[in-house]
Amino acid sequence: MVFNLRSFSFTDSIEDDPPPPPRGFSLKELRVGTHKFSEENFLAEGGFGKVYRGRLADGSLVAVKRARTVDQCSKEQFETEVQVGRSVSTHPNVLRLRGFCRTTKELLLVYPLIINNSLSYNLTERPDRFAQPLNWTTRKRIALGAARGLAHLHHQGNIKIMHRYICAASILLNVQFEAVIGSFCIAMIMHERNVEEGTIEWRTHTPRHGTGVSLSSPLEENSADAGFDSQIYHRYEDVYVNTLTCGIIGFTAPEYSYTGKCTLKNDVFAYGKMLLELISGQPIFDFFPEVHNGEALWLEDWVRKHMNEGQLGRVIDPNLQANYVEEEAERLVQLALLCAHKDPSVRPEMSEVVEILESQFLQRDSSTRSSWSPSECEPTTPYYSFPPSPSPPLVIGP
Repeated sequence: MVFNLRSFSFTDSIEDDPPPPPRGFSLKELRVGTHKFSEENFLAEGGFGKVYRGRLADGSLVAVKRARTVDQCSKEQFETEVQVGRSVSTHPNVLRLRGFCRTTKELLLVYPLIINNSLSYNLTERPDRFAQPLNWTTRKRIALGAARGLAHLHHQGNIKIMHRYICAASILLNVQFEAVIGSFCIAMIMHERNVEEGTIEWRTHTPRHGTGVSLSSPLEENSADAGFDSQIYHRYEDVYVNTLTCGIIGFTAPEYSYTGKCTLKNDVFAYGKMLLELISGQPIFDFFPEVHNGEALWLEDWVRKHMNEGQLGRVIDPNLQANYVEEEAERLVQLALLCAHKDPSVRPEMSEVVEILESQFLQRDSSTRSSWSPSECEPTTPYYSFPPSPSPPLVIGP
């Protein structure tokens, strides 16, 4: 089967009247809206702190992230999320920052309330997940929505946002079970500054240690003037090198873990791992490896082994009870393995992942089309063709 690519822009206007930029909230507003951060409004707890349900004065429902402590780490995460919220343009598959509050004792981030929790919760924690699992159509929609959101972050003109925390826990599901990418606490914002001797320098803005940042007004483009140091990533063929690596064990690309080489392909790798969780229903952290020829097989190896043996049914979440389209499932598994390939040069760009998924799914099921859709153009030269399953079975490389 051949997948054709179509040209489109990730920066097309999505709404006639885009929402206002993130604004500063007073601590009083957020205390009133959450009933003083009451236990009745508690939603979840993560690395940054607790999340509470709230209702603003205009009646809108929000999720308020409250830092556990006001230390240097939480300040850096807070400032990163505010920077991302101010840099990314509106997209239905990217969580929009409503606002923030910073005092000497509180760090608070305000986001729209996403009603159906995270993908991780729905796959592994939701009480009725066995009786009412996410159906196949919903999983396709989640795969496509997450790809669209991540591609939008990667392709914003002279700004590229590397998420670095893509996993089932950072994919939220709205009331229509559409994917919304959140959790920008370790994201990197890169701006192209200049070209010197064939090397393009990109800078990420890191909070300057020992200084605070006033976020009552928008930060200037030169964030170093607002209390940020600019780390320079030298670019050689789209490779950015830094000695400090951040990410999640199991979702971090091998080249990043071992060398500090940071590219957009790191996010593609994590997206592939997330797809494997979505397809199999097996969380990477809880997956109990099989032993094959004396070696432990982790999730991606386990999936690859069964695909090579022609055992697609072993790979798909058993809670679906075979209620899926076999050809679509096989193609989605192959795409996940391609994205999670150990060699970054083999992985597609996220824009190409979107095109592959759209060409595979939209022509079959119009329900996967969201309110945001790319501009329609004539198909161009095929980018990638998944081969049909041969006999003997196709051997999928590492």
